[in-house]
Amino acid sequence: MKIHTLLVTIFAIAFANAQDKGADPFVAGKAAPEATVIPQISGGDEDSESSDPVNMSFCYEDFSLPLAQAAALQREGLSGAQLYAKVIAAVSKDSVRQETFCVLTTKSQQKCTNENGSELIYPTAFEPAQLSDAVTTGVPGTDKDGKATPAGPLPVPGPVAIARTPATPTAFETRNLGFTFEMEPTFSDHQHIDLRAVVEHVDFAGRSAWGQEFSTIEMPNFEAHRINISVMLKVGEPFLLGTINRPPVSTLDPDSANRVWFAFITAKLTK
Repeated sequence: MKIHTLLVTIFAIAFANAQDKGADPFVAGKAAPEATVIPQISGGDEDSESSDPVNMSFCYEDFSLPLAQAAALQREGLSGAQLYAKVIAAVSKDSVRQETFCVLTTKSQQKCTNENGSELIYPTAFEPAQLSDAVTTGVPGTDKDGKATPAGPLPVPGPVAIARTPATPTAFETRNLGFTFEMEPTFSDHQHIDLRAVVEHVDFAGRSAWGQEFSTIEMPNFEAHRINISVMLKVGEPFLLGTINRPPVSTLDPDSANRVWFAFITAKLTK
C-alpha cells in the first residue's frame, strides 16, 4: 500500500512539471519566448552596401584655363579628383573661370536631360527667285509742241518694268542654343556608376549671305563644342570627362585658341 501511494505521488509531481513546461507563455508572471529578429536596413550612408539607392545626383561643371596652364596640369598625371581640387583652388584667380554649373538627379537606367537656352528656327531649302513676264506701262503722251495730250489712250509707251519674286523659304529646321546635358546612368555597384553622357554648348555666331540681289539668302552660323562619352566613375569623386573647347577661329571669343575647358562630373547617391 505504501509503495502504491509513493508511485502515485511521483507520477503527480512529474505530470505537474510537464504542465508547467508547456504552459501558456502569455499567462501573467510567465516570460514570452524570444521572437525571431529580422534585421532592418537603415537609410544612412553606412548601410549603402545593403540596399540600392533611390536616386543618383550628378553635378556637372566645366572650367576654362589658359592653354599652357591646362597642359601643365595634365602632364602632372593627376587623378580626376586631384585635378578638380587644383582647378577649384585656382578659380579665384583671373586666369581660371568657371563656365558651367548644372545638377541633375535621376534613377538608374533612366535617360534624362537638362536644357538651358533658346530655339533658333532657320530655313534650309528655298524656292529660287522668279522673273515674271515683261509688263509695258505708259506715261502721258505729248504733241509736237511738247504739250501734254488729253486723257485717253497713251500714244507714247513708257518704260518696261519687270516684276520679281525673291528666294522663298520652303523648309525649316530648329537648333537649340545654349547648354544641353543628357545622360543615362546605370548603378553598377555601391561604389561605381556606368554613365553614358552627352554635353553640348551651342552659340549663335551671326549669319552668312549667299547669292546676289533677289536671289540672296542668309544662313545662320553656329559655334558648338560637344562631348559624347561612356565611362565608369566612382561615387563621390570628381571625374574628368574631357576637354570641350570653342573653335579656334571663334567669333564670340577671339582668345578661344589660347584657352582649354575642363569638364568634370561628380556623382552622389541620394535617398
